[in-house]
Amino acid sequence: MPANLPPTYYEEEKRLRDAKNPDDKIAIIERMLAIIPHHKGTDHLIAQLRSRISKLKEEKERRPQAQRKIDLLYNVKKEGAGQVLFIGFPNSGKSALVGALSGEPLEVADYPYTTRILQTRMMRYQDIWIQLVDTPALGDESQSMWFGNMLRKADAIVAVVALSEALETEYELVFEEIKSQLPYIDTASALLIVVTKADLTEFTGSLKEFEKKSPSPGEIIPVSVTQDMNLHILNQKLFEKLGVIRVYSKLPGKKPDFDAPFVLKKGSTTLDLAVKVHKDFVAKFRYAKLWRHAQSDGMMVSKDFVLQDKDVLELHL
Repeated sequence: MPANLPPTYYEEEKRLRDAKNPDDKIAIIERMLAIIPHHKGTDHLIAQLRSRISKLKEEKERRPQAQRKIDLLYNVKKEGAGQVLFIGFPNSGKSALVGALSGEPLEVADYPYTTRILQTRMMRYQDIWIQLVDTPALGDESQSMWFGNMLRKADAIVAVVALSEALETEYELVFEEIKSQLPYIDTASALLIVVTKADLTEFTGSLKEFEKKSPSPGEIIPVSVTQDMNLHILNQKLFEKLGVIRVYSKLPGKKPDFDAPFVLKKGSTTLDLAVKVHKDFVAKFRYAKLWRHAQSDGMMVSKDFVLQDKDVLELHL
């Protein structure tokens, strides 16, 4: 059976050939595994890619101790339903924003470059946790140590710019920095623009002009941490940017477990959930029952059935 790989797979394959360090290579291969269709024609290729990830991780472990210490400071392991990276210039309000969204304040000061290393916080969205990563401001001497790798592996990127007369110029500079590492980036699908200090009404005209010129105005979220303005909207938007769904499992005759959903990429199937539950379920899978929205009776679905956010699934082996 032919593999029938999509064009995006070959784009990632080219980036893999150009990648220099193990972290970049692992992030690219993980994206390739997410893109590749799952059928008999791709089984061997999938196995090769997974084996390559294992070898790269072994290579990382063999690196000198000093390099591993640097990794701890400038390379954040993903946790939760997805990783969101906050990028911006000094005093853009990144740290205050991450602190407000997570409920765990970070160090904030009036002077530039307060944030010296990557710092993480977890944001609660309904029944899941999302990892937020506050980064050193663009232009910091540490930028070369984390910038490219973290941009490439993040599930979503937030460009943070402060409301002022120079709003448009500041955003263009942030975007150019991001594009230097991600030349293929699509602002509509991967990048969210957050305008902080939106309570400064004297610059309202600058914000309106910026929104008017933007090719994707729906991706611009004006917020104010001090006034608690639009933070709930941003919370929702961050979840949407991750491109994930939540699926709840249930045992026959039991109630669904709504406290611990399985998090899957949009477009995932019943079989993808079975793999998440237990790797041995793939060979034993027979069918599943689905409850969606207000449905009271379980609908029988096959392994290729595409799932939606908040579906309830009962696997039968």
